[in-house]
Order: sequence, then C-alpha cells, then structure tokens
Amino acid sequence: MESETNDSITGKILALFLRLIHDIYTSPINLILVGLIIFLLVKLFLLKRKPTYSASTVKIQPELPKMPKQDLTVEQLRTYNGTDSNGRILTAIYGDIFDVSRRSDLYGPGGSYSLFAGRDATRSLSKMQLTQSLFTDEYDDLADLTDNERATARSWHEDFREKYDIVGRLLKQGEKPSVYPTEESTVDSSANNDNKKNE
Repeated sequence: MESETNDSITGKILALFLRLIHDIYTSPINLILVGLIIFLLVKLFLLKRKPTYSASTVKIQPELPKMPKQDLTVEQLRTYNGTDSNGRILTAIYGDIFDVSRRSDLYGPGGSYSLFAGRDATRSLSKMQLTQSLFTDEYDDLADLTDNERATARSWHEDFREKYDIVGRLLKQGEKPSVYPTEESTVDSSANNDNKKNE
C-alpha cells in the first residue's frame, strides 16, 4: 500500500517536471527568462567571490629586519609603539618583550590592541580587559593579581611565544640589562663547534 502511494507521488512529481521542461522548451519567452535567471545567478556568485578591496587601497608595509635582542626599561619600551620607532611595535608580557610589528593591523595605531603597543600588557591580559587604567608608566610587579589572573596571563604569554619573537626582558628599576650575543656571532660559534667536531 505504501509503495503504491510512493510510486504515485513519484509519478506525479515526474509528470510535473516533464511538463515544466516541455513548457520552457516550447516557449521562446520562457527560454529567454531561464537564460536570464542563470546569467544573473552566475553573476551574483562571481560578485560574492571577488574581494571587496582594491590593490590600490591596501597599504603594504615593508617587513622590518629582525630586531637584535636587548633588555629595555619601561620608558624605553614606550618608544616602540609603532609611530616613534619607524613602525617597530613591542609589547611585554610577564617580563618578556615580544616583537609584534608584523601585526601592525592589530597592535599599531588604530588597531584593536593598540593599547598594548610599547606597554606591559600583562595586567590587561590577566583581567581580560582593554582599558587604559590597567597600563602604568612604571614597572608593574603584578603582586596584587589573583592566582586565576596569573594563570590567564601565563596562558597569553605562551600564546605570544608561539606567534612572536622574544626580543628581550623588561627591566625593573635599577636592574642591569643582559648582554646578548649578536646573530652573526651565534652563527659563527655554531659553525666553529661543527668544525671542531669534524676534526
């Protein structure tokens, strides 16, 4: 009984489809309308796939050379805000300074995270808030953060380590900067070690 009902429904749908094809095929106006509909659908699909920006409006910034490692005070870090530093943008999290220059769209002037530029972002990230009051012009020892806030900041620190280069440490008042080997001497010393092993 059910199979007879399904067969009759299928038969009716097939008959309607064949009649529709016949009506379109036999009428020049229907053929023109179907062609126009197909043309508009293709045009609409292609418009959606095109980018909404033009090459002339996109500003391509030259990639900055890798920054040599150096420790900075809070005052020195402030100069790496994307404007005073020829485009170089640094931010600090838990004492490590990260070079975020390649994401100037986020951290540069007008970016979503421009408050981080040239600043210690640890307190802001630990509280998951982007407010000016969470940034200070002095070294922040973060002593008043809760354990949960510290864990949140450490999680952000790990995330930044995966994405950006660490270029140094944020210095406390009176702390002496570390002396880092230059990139060339690091390469030379590893080559010398390889030569010694071969001898």
